[in-house]
Amino acid sequence: MSLSQWRIDSSHASRAARTADSAAYSPPGFSNVGQTVQHHVEAEQSSDQQEHLMKKRAWDVAMGPGKSLPMNMFMMYMAGRSISIFPIMMVAMMLWRPLKALFSVNSTFKPLEHESTGSLLPHKLVFLLGNCGVVALAIYKIHTMGLLPNYDSDWLEFVPEARRIQYTLVGDLFV
Repeated sequence: MSLSQWRIDSSHASRAARTADSAAYSPPGFSNVGQTVQHHVEAEQSSDQQEHLMKKRAWDVAMGPGKSLPMNMFMMYMAGRSISIFPIMMVAMMLWRPLKALFSVNSTFKPLEHESTGSLLPHKLVFLLGNCGVVALAIYKIHTMGLLPNYDSDWLEFVPEARRIQYTLVGDLFV
């Protein structure tokens, strides 16, 4: 047996064609059944893993606003109570972003809707609660800065002027 008898047959273009012809070149006692079962098990594990990743991604999106709450608290603490342009802008952005997210819940979870993830209602509720927490923090910060009109003295402009009912003509002239 010389080396000229050994050669590589590259006439088969696809892997499927090579595996179909491999039965003719298989050693005695070799069976491809185990490989097809293994490919089926790997495909099933891959779909289970994909389903797990989709559910995990949905929970990551849902927990995002809640995870950002401690950072927002720290930023509002660092902004202080002074009324200047930067703290007001920070509070305005902290109020605007979650309000915008509250109105776009369905579009946020649209890419995650799949039959493998099931119902996304708990995810959406957690997402709504997290954003409501951030809105509540922004409103509290507006209150501590004194920009939220919640005292009677804040509304004096709209209170009608008191009318006198009685006039006194005699004063304290007893000397």
